[in-house]
Order: sequence, then structure tokens, then C-alpha cells
Amino acid sequence: MKKNYFLLFLLSSFLSFTLCAQQAVNIPTKFPTEFGVFTFPLGSKILLELKAVDSSKFEYRVLSIEPIEGFYSFKKDENLFSKTIKENTVEIYFMGAYYNEGKEDKDYKSLLLLRDNLAVTLNYKADIKYYYSDEFKNTSIVGASPGSKTQEIWPQKIDFIRLYDFEKVK
Repeated sequence: MKKNYFLLFLLSSFLSFTLCAQQAVNIPTKFPTEFGVFTFPLGSKILLELKAVDSSKFEYRVLSIEPIEGFYSFKKDENLFSKTIKENTVEIYFMGAYYNEGKEDKDYKSLLLLRDNLAVTLNYKADIKYYYSDEFKNTSIVGASPGSKTQEIWPQKIDFIRLYDFEKVK
């Protein structure tokens, strides 16, 4: 009987560890990273370098992450991107933002600003973790054209975003 309880305890411990590991975030701390899939916290300025895996797919590594203080004003519509473009990179600002003067809760949003510095139009996938949930959920993305600023806006506060499956639009 004690043996059965012990086996049950081991099994439940293993399952708990596996479930926790699936929800773990992979936030890079040393740069540049190896190529892989990473998670980024809200309030991050991110520079990714993309490398072609084949004629349509890319893998990426993180060249840098810097913390962002404050919020982005849609009314001011500032250009936050670097004036000097580093080829084969994607510049990202993942931050809080607001409409109007930001005086009401409904004015606040989560924003992903992205500039594609490649010579091709990109699609990618993203999973987001809302502040009220422990799970990541897939979200729709519009893609990015070379040199253009792309905005993704969510009405709720997002804690983390995971980016993956970058590919050339056919």
C-alpha cells in the first residue's frame, strides 16, 4: 500500500513538473543568444536577427533586449525605431500604450510595434499571456513588409509574448 502511494506521489510530482515546464518563459539574459524561440516581457525593446533556414523559413536569435519606461501615446505617434537600419533584423517595441490622454482605464492597451529590416515580407506566429491567465494563447498577427512599421494592439494587458515561425510571404 505504501508503495502505491509512493508511486502515485512520484507520478503526480512528475506531471506537476511537466505542466510547470510547459508554462515556463524563456526570456534571454545573455546576448546574442543562440537561435531559438524566446519569450519577451511587456516593456521591452527587442532586436532580433533572422537567418534563412530554407527558401521561405527563418530562425532568429536575440541581439538585445532593453527595458522600456513609460507608455506609448497613439496621439503623438512617435517614431521609436533606429535611424540606422541593421540588415536582416527585426526591431520590436512591446509596451503599454494609450489613446487620448490616458486618463481612463479603457484608454490603455498592449502594443507591439515592429519594423522588418529584411528585404522580404514576413509572417510569424505569436502566443500571448494575459495578466489574468497562467497560459499562453495564440493570437492573430498581420505580418510585416520591408521597412514598414507594423502595429499589433490588444485591449488587455499582456505580460509576455512568444514569437516563432518567421517565414517569407509567398
